[in-house]
Amino acid sequence: MGKRAVLVGVLAVGWATGLAWAAPEPLGPYAQQVRQMVTALEGSEPQLRARAAQALGMLRAYDAEDALVKALGDHAAEVRTQAALALGWCGGRQAIEPLLAALDDPAWTVRQSAHVALTNLTGMEFPLDGLAEPALRQAQVRVWRDWWARVPTGEAPEEVYRLLKGPKNLAAGARLSASSTYRGPVDVLVDGQLGPAYWQTKNVPFPQWCQLDLRQVAQIGQVVIHQYGPGFCMTDFEVAFSTDGTHVEPVVRRRGVTPPELVLDIDPRPARFVRITSFGSERKLYPTTFWEIEVFGPGLRDGSSPLDIAWRQERGARALGVLGGPQATQALLEFLGPVPSAAPRDRPAVRAAVRSLGRLRSPAGFDYLIKLLDEPMWARVAADALGDFGDRRAVPPLLSAYARYARRLDGKDPPDVPPDDRMNFPSEDRMLETPWAIAYALCRLPLDGPKDRETLARLAPQILANLPSDYDTFVLYEPEGYHCLTRHLIEAGGLRRSALEHAMQALGQPRRFPPDPKEPVWPTYAAGRMATWLPALGTDAGDLPRLLALMEHRDGWVRLYAAKAIGWLGDRRAIEPLAWVLAHSKTEADFGYARQFKEEEFNDPCPRWREAVVRALGKLKAHSQVPLLAQILNDPRNVLEVRHAAAQALGEIGSPEALEALRVAALEHSFLSVRHAARDALWIRGIAIEPPKAAASNPGQGLSSPDSDGPLAGGSPEGSKAPASFFFPADFEALVFVRGDNNMPNTWQTVEPVQADYWRQTYVVTDEGPSYRPGSNLWILRPPRPDGRIFPLTRFAGGYVGEPEVSWDGRQVVFTRREAESLWWHIWIIGADGTGLRQLTHGPYHDVGPAFLPDGRIVFASSRGGIRDEYHGYPCTPLYVMNPDGTDMHPIATNIGRDNEPAMLPDGRIVFSRLEVFYSRNKTELVLHAVHPDGTQDVVLYGPERRAFWRNLDHGMAGPDDLQEAPLTHRVLRITQAQAMADGRHIVAATQAGLTLLGMRRDTESILLPDFKERASTTPCPLADGSILCASTLKTGDRHRVDLGLYRFYPTTSRLELVYNDPATAEYEPRPLAARRPPPTLPPRVMRGAYTGRFLCASVFNTQEPEVKARGRLIRLVEGVPVVGRHQTHTGSDVVWRNHGGTLGRVLGIAPLAPDGSFYIETPADRLMHFQVLDSDRRVVGNQLTWIYTRPGESRSCAGCHENPHSAPPSRGAAAARLAPLLFLPTSCDFTYRAKAWFKGSLPAEVEHRTQTVHAVSLLAR
Repeated sequence: MGKRAVLVGVLAVGWATGLAWAAPEPLGPYAQQVRQMVTALEGSEPQLRARAAQALGMLRAYDAEDALVKALGDHAAEVRTQAALALGWCGGRQAIEPLLAALDDPAWTVRQSAHVALTNLTGMEFPLDGLAEPALRQAQVRVWRDWWARVPTGEAPEEVYRLLKGPKNLAAGARLSASSTYRGPVDVLVDGQLGPAYWQTKNVPFPQWCQLDLRQVAQIGQVVIHQYGPGFCMTDFEVAFSTDGTHVEPVVRRRGVTPPELVLDIDPRPARFVRITSFGSERKLYPTTFWEIEVFGPGLRDGSSPLDIAWRQERGARALGVLGGPQATQALLEFLGPVPSAAPRDRPAVRAAVRSLGRLRSPAGFDYLIKLLDEPMWARVAADALGDFGDRRAVPPLLSAYARYARRLDGKDPPDVPPDDRMNFPSEDRMLETPWAIAYALCRLPLDGPKDRETLARLAPQILANLPSDYDTFVLYEPEGYHCLTRHLIEAGGLRRSALEHAMQALGQPRRFPPDPKEPVWPTYAAGRMATWLPALGTDAGDLPRLLALMEHRDGWVRLYAAKAIGWLGDRRAIEPLAWVLAHSKTEADFGYARQFKEEEFNDPCPRWREAVVRALGKLKAHSQVPLLAQILNDPRNVLEVRHAAAQALGEIGSPEALEALRVAALEHSFLSVRHAARDALWIRGIAIEPPKAAASNPGQGLSSPDSDGPLAGGSPEGSKAPASFFFPADFEALVFVRGDNNMPNTWQTVEPVQADYWRQTYVVTDEGPSYRPGSNLWILRPPRPDGRIFPLTRFAGGYVGEPEVSWDGRQVVFTRREAESLWWHIWIIGADGTGLRQLTHGPYHDVGPAFLPDGRIVFASSRGGIRDEYHGYPCTPLYVMNPDGTDMHPIATNIGRDNEPAMLPDGRIVFSRLEVFYSRNKTELVLHAVHPDGTQDVVLYGPERRAFWRNLDHGMAGPDDLQEAPLTHRVLRITQAQAMADGRHIVAATQAGLTLLGMRRDTESILLPDFKERASTTPCPLADGSILCASTLKTGDRHRVDLGLYRFYPTTSRLELVYNDPATAEYEPRPLAARRPPPTLPPRVMRGAYTGRFLCASVFNTQEPEVKARGRLIRLVEGVPVVGRHQTHTGSDVVWRNHGGTLGRVLGIAPLAPDGSFYIETPADRLMHFQVLDSDRRVVGNQLTWIYTRPGESRSCAGCHENPHSAPPSRGAAAARLAPLLFLPTSCDFTYRAKAWFKGSLPAEVEHRTQTVHAVSLLAR
């Protein structure tokens, strides 16, 4: 039967059955999820009950309070722990007594969680050490119980009201004047809002000033200037006071770069006028750029910092919402004022106060919340509170607010986007926070009023225009939060059928129903965007025939979204036609591949819609198609993402045959990410995997020329003396180097010299890799001087080579090669005499950067990890190790960027540069790492502490993308090509300043070449006498005038001595052909095949972050499930790097910190993880902005959270280390979200919170 016949057969069945449209679900999506989780609390599996309790807390499900209180009596401690925490987020007065009782629970995690919950509900901070001796603990518990006994019934105690008290901003209502204004007006400086408007001066001479008239004389003790951000801050300023506006007295004068939030404590003195004058700024074009100015009296001088006061106020505001009372609403309204403060430190307290108004449900609170919808900064918070309020009168103003704050029909953002939600990137792949919050609130309110339904119907086109697409991100195959909200609102407006009919007609399908004259005018978009409606609207079995027909659409995005919709629909009649489409489609390899640099992909049309078909078969439980899916899983002609999708689909099917295919894949699949997906699916079902037996290592095999009887690695020729030094000798007879074109072939479409420079010195994105300095052939220079003779070691007629390294005996050279007719880089080896050339690695993978280990094995970087970087979607290349004959190939690292240029240290560790990316755009930087040859004991040697140094360094020629280096974590650190220096204490690396000496501390460096602004130096190779072989060229803005040659640099005298240069070619990567003594072989510690590893933190309170010390209560572990798919390639219509995917965040656990701030956790090994320290209300106060991992069976430890790099853990030992580790392991119902931020270089707490709410996948978290 042909494809057309299969599809037509299903079409006929669909029309013949006359399937009715499904009735709208009476419950909204929020109420549905709450009901599901309450039901799950009664399930049989403790893990799932614990996840249900956790989910109810994340939903802030106030109606689930009784169910959670009951769960405090569960027989499983993990359930009681999560129930106690959840009550802290959605409990009320009636939860206090049960939580007080839980302070005596047998499990310390329950005791500590109950304490965290009590602090969050009551605002009180009485201590509790859940690990203390019983006598001390009981004394602490008595303090809590005695306090509660004194709390009046139905009222909050006076001490809660006192928490709200804080300093008055004297600048509110002040009159403003200024020297000049480019953007403003200047009055925005005292409007209480940090954006979207700001005051700025431009292209005017210094000094520039603004002056506040407070209208009366007052005692002043503090002035706070909120500047625009890094790069726009003052570098020389003065603050002056006056009582009469005539006689001005300077009180502060400072020089140097200032922070964005400039807090100035001043000896109290009277003043009416406050003048701020800028004499210098980071950008001379803009002397001043301010959001807001605040002025306070001397009350802050009591030892409380502004953060301390804000924290007290937040606790008080939240407690009033819990404890209530006749005065609670009025106290909150007085605290908030007509327009709440938008200062960053005040925002958490304002959110808590507004949320409390929703819980208290008083008429005055309702009126205030309605008015607050008019404030762009706070409309989203007001909307959420109105959803809690539950009053149908909120529906009309919420609908009106949606029209104002939502994206327009043409895709453009509205003008009133809060500054912390304005990402300065197209927002088609995300939803703005304010319309999301309004939609969420509407889905919790009655929408059955005729006028409300009419208004909702008019808004329906705009609601669908705000539905995000999967473009420029990664594709998910689960319904996400915004799908649920959109579907409910369109159904409530009675327009699901009408909208779907319009979309089908626009995509070339016949209408089932004629247009309704009363329906709105629907927008028509390009096919790919129109298809985003299908999963949200195609909810009825009657939609299946046309969805199947769309599998023939010429646009791959339409096919992808149609397959996604079919999978969600769940109609098993689709199995056979989908399987037919899949079985008869071409594999990606059938299209051939592109060999152009930066386009190295199969030539299949993008997007890769076959991935969606595979996932749909999994959703449909297609047992009959397990053989087909297993074949796809194991066929290398299918692209990685399709094979990975097959593993996920087999896991969803879960039949014995599917699980057997997964068992084999978990042990043998060539891509590590597929092995992980298979192993997780088995783990969740309780199926253990026997660790694979490691292939027998034969370290020495192949290290001597096949044509000789030479020694093994580290040996020396027979009869000769063994080398005494680990380093290359200062006197050597010959060297090998790479020779190629001075015009680099792999940096086109690159913003130079910022992303990568064309003199082969540094780089900071994956685009130009995986081998960053491709040349034509390896050559030998003998003797190593300008008049020496050169001759080719390799004689390749085409393709590229790079990264040569010499064996310990000096007789062999291992290197990277890409053949002319291939897109894959592989590792080759050749004798120093030109004999014995052979290829060591094979297959559809990149294998680059080889170096010899002391036992003769080879460390290298490989794309066999099977993931793509979350910034531009190129294959990641973590470290691997193999025998010298290519056997026993296995990973020793996990990275979602690239591990580059591994080299040996004298102590036997591997040093390498790691390209770290995080949350897509948040961080893109190269830092220096060292690791044992089995991948354990990974440490950062240099980088994060010195971002400011490198950002401020004038590195010579600026590029058009230079501004993208700011803020500090984006494209600033570029530490590459590290090699140990002969003193054994330092490392030389290539940076944007050329050769740079690093060490011995993590925060010290020395730029070696004084003329680094004019000269580039790269590929260093230290010698035993302290000199360095390298390649160098004068910097030039013309890539055709680059002239890389070989040099020897003497650091003690700064002399650069020519070794060899041919102006017609580039010469680089010099390595002496000489024997060296190998370093010691470090014993392996990893347990290959183990599923888990462990993390131990001595104390998160050992930190440089003040909020962590003051507010840290909980630890949360997030796994970044990596991107494997790439749906924008060179065959698409956009640039190839448009793949800002991020990762899929999966929360593996949340638990209380031990009282000393320590934690001890067991979690899956070789996964991307990051820890977050949370306060009692789940707000992130400490965020680990990097991905880390543990190797199988490894226990990793740290001293603290963003601690001083030179600090040591406390001598008393971590309390958590004396306990069994907390199990943070995957389940079938983990909370997931799109872990992607659009901010470059910073991740404020509210942006992190947005990723886990607006971009939540598995739960409508808030």
